Amino acid sequence: MKIVSIDCQLTKAERLQNVDHPNKMQIKTLERSGYDQYWIEPNGVREMAASAAKKAISKLNIHTKDIDFIIAGQSGVPDYIGIDLACQVGAELNCKSVRTMNLVEGCASGISAWMHASSFAKSLPVNKVGLIVLSQRISDSHQDRFGLMNAILSDGAAVAVVAGDSWSLDGPSLRYLAAEDISDCRYVDMMRVEHGGGKQPYVSETLDPRKDKLGRERIMDIYRFDADALTEFLKLRSDNNIDIIRRVISEVGRELNRPFLIQTLEGKQSIKSLCNELGIPTDRSNLDLLPKLGHIGCVDLLISLKILVEEDKIKPGDDIVMSTISTGLKWGAAVFEYDES
Repeated sequence: MKIVSIDCQLTKAERLQNVDHPNKMQIKTLERSGYDQYWIEPNGVREMAASAAKKAISKLNIHTKDIDFIIAGQSGVPDYIGIDLACQVGAELNCKSVRTMNLVEGCASGISAWMHASSFAKSLPVNKVGLIVLSQRISDSHQDRFGLMNAILSDGAAVAVVAGDSWSLDGPSLRYLAAEDISDCRYVDMMRVEHGGGKQPYVSETLDPRKDKLGRERIMDIYRFDADALTEFLKLRSDNNIDIIRRVISEVGRELNRPFLIQTLEGKQSIKSLCNELGIPTDRSNLDLLPKLGHIGCVDLLISLKILVEEDKIKPGDDIVMSTISTGLKWGAAVFEYDES
């Protein structure tokens, strides 16, 4: 399976320095974590994701009837409870007979979407394509976009059009090689959105999510961690990230060629530490995109890939390692090659 087109939707940029937040220390923490700019979307996730899809499709000589499947992954609060984003995007594209899958796995959707697409692609008819749609739109009524650990949550979408290996392209092609994920379900509550679900169905007019407990304080409260338990948890989080990356690399069956790391944009220290563990220079990572993008959840990986290829930082002959940590608690990794042929 290869990627034949990528595009994205980022609508309105805002600066961290202009944010008025009741917790000034949290804003300073985000600044120290490397953030500067973030993105907001005035429309719903349906319109945002469909805009990215239409732009990706417009680069190719294809029509709606050529789309065989849509796999949509999202992080953040959906437009409506229980609605299917894959079908929402299909509705905007006027798809009438298409396979769909809707993934709601937080940042991990950015990995699992590729695993499912690879399975779908095995029965992909010649001259047909599939869409991988990844999006995040934060509902500021439900969740503080500045309050998740050490990251600013941005709104955005990215779409990849994928096809079989026989699809002809002018120039190099991005090929999917392998992916893996694993969950430690004990920590499923770590990043849950407290307000608006079946347990607390209404968002009251007096609710201010910016006053919710933040980051590590919230984790310690949920799991009744003392300082030692928190340290052990953070080590588990890091160790499993390394383990899943090494596992998926072993599936490729060869040494990686000039590996380039694309990691969830969850703070500069996290990316630097991971680069150090893997022996990858930080200038061969998406670290420099963190101040420009914020953390767009499951979109981080695909939008980083698009930008880095366009900026010629990822070059033909490179192998690409994608990695994410997500609610679940889930770790995932995937490997791609930028094939010169």
